[in-house]
Amino acid sequence: MTGSGVMIKTMIATACVGLLLSTNALADNTIGYRSSGGCAGDFERVELKSHWLRVDAGDAGNANSMIYDHAEKLAYFIDYQSHTFMQTEMDEDAIDLQSDIMKSLGTKMRRESGGLDPFEMVKSICPGIGANNRDRQPGEAMDCGNGMTMGGAPTGADGKPMSSEEMAAAMKDGRMPGMDAASMEAMQKMMEQQLAKMPADQRAQMQGMMASGGGATSMPGMPAATATKAAPPPPRIDRDAGEIVVDGIACMRREHLRGDEMLRDDCYATAATLHLGEVETRRMARFSKSLQEWSRSLMPTGMHAQADDRVLVRRVCYTAGRESGRATLTIDSAPIAESRFEVPAGYKPMDLGMGSSRNPGSD
Repeated sequence: MTGSGVMIKTMIATACVGLLLSTNALADNTIGYRSSGGCAGDFERVELKSHWLRVDAGDAGNANSMIYDHAEKLAYFIDYQSHTFMQTEMDEDAIDLQSDIMKSLGTKMRRESGGLDPFEMVKSICPGIGANNRDRQPGEAMDCGNGMTMGGAPTGADGKPMSSEEMAAAMKDGRMPGMDAASMEAMQKMMEQQLAKMPADQRAQMQGMMASGGGATSMPGMPAATATKAAPPPPRIDRDAGEIVVDGIACMRREHLRGDEMLRDDCYATAATLHLGEVETRRMARFSKSLQEWSRSLMPTGMHAQADDRVLVRRVCYTAGRESGRATLTIDSAPIAESRFEVPAGYKPMDLGMGSSRNPGSD
């Protein structure tokens, strides 16, 4: 063998050994929470091994997992209740294709609705839809940042959750359940602005469609819808409350109050400050970047959620203003079996109604 051939083989062998050593240097990590009083963390458990990531969430009746293979850029979403899974590709080609699909969908919806862009309308109605929503409480509506809220449990004039009968009556009367008069007026103005951008013939067609469809909000040329005067909610207060150290991890406290009542006290830290090695921290950053890029491809432009890589280190829950429980981050570096990163035997592909178990953006 020539000297150059020996040198090339030596370089290849050295590279392979280096790759093997770098892989072996990655410690297995299990991240979870020790909880009390029913106070839960942001997830049940996160497991990291080599190029794999597993995230478990949900309770016994709605448990699910995501397994991500960073080497193959493949993710598996597992539903334990139905014993099914969905495989999704997350490489650059799949992300680009999914982004193109979302753009095409927006074009198709504008064409079929006479030039009205539903995504643009939602964004104009609720500018804060893409904002970070970690301040929201379970079941709480999204704060749009313009005095309106979106989602959450519909409430009546007394501020209490509406029954199905009350919701049906509100819709029949032309009211949006849980929306007060000021919010309905703001929504109507925004819809009028969208209609004003259309050609006259398309605008007339859209107004006719809304009138015949019994839309929940009034449109130009239609009788104004009535709105129930809802009791104003208590002022929302979400504020940073200084840095503390929890189990050796420095984190920033974030208090959540509604009026004078304390609901929750969260403490967040960056992944770099956790008790992980430098190599493991870089691994988490790579995983996080890939998953964020994929999730952004599923949303229309302008509706992307803000990236937030902070990790919840401690949560203090309150009931009636008094502490009722805690959830504190735990990190275990014990070995994890490779079988934890496999779809359970006997699970079938999810039926997505498209003749395939794969995500539309995975081809």
